[in-house]
Amino acid sequence: MAGDNPTLASAEQDTGIAPLNAGPSAPQPPQHDPIVSDPTIDDIPSALQSPPAPFQPFTLALDAASGTHSRNKRSVPESSGYPSDSDFEDLVKATLRPEGPARAESIKAEDVRWPEGSKGDIVKRVKSAGSEGDVKVYKLVQGKRKADIFVVSLDVDSDTLVGVRFPEQAG
Repeated sequence: MAGDNPTLASAEQDTGIAPLNAGPSAPQPPQHDPIVSDPTIDDIPSALQSPPAPFQPFTLALDAASGTHSRNKRSVPESSGYPSDSDFEDLVKATLRPEGPARAESIKAEDVRWPEGSKGDIVKRVKSAGSEGDVKVYKLVQGKRKADIFVVSLDVDSDTLVGVRFPEQAG
């Protein structure tokens, strides 16, 4: 049909110049976020690899939300080393990108509705994965009905939070 339309015929002629929007010549590797929203086995501490369902292991770089690489620039209480509720919320929003608005709050481990018989094992695993020897629990509420529980430990050496997350159990 190009023969009928001189404009189209000239547009289809090879000019010898590669088009600006040419596709890649080789397959491109997948791009990853600075935090591990889809963790590889190398990024997860061995204590948290292969947890029972519904627990999902994760690591969060503490400087990911602020874009800085210095621990001193974060607004973290020096006494605990853990992010405040608003800092944890910003960190999760910047890295895990939850759908819609989300609000984080610290809660006590005793207030969590744990999957049957899992509390002791999971808390022990998370404690051993961090370097501080204690855990903190955050609840991330998304919308009216969805909430995830994050059980985290601080890994001071790599300036990350390591832990597991799971959907809040219906009561």
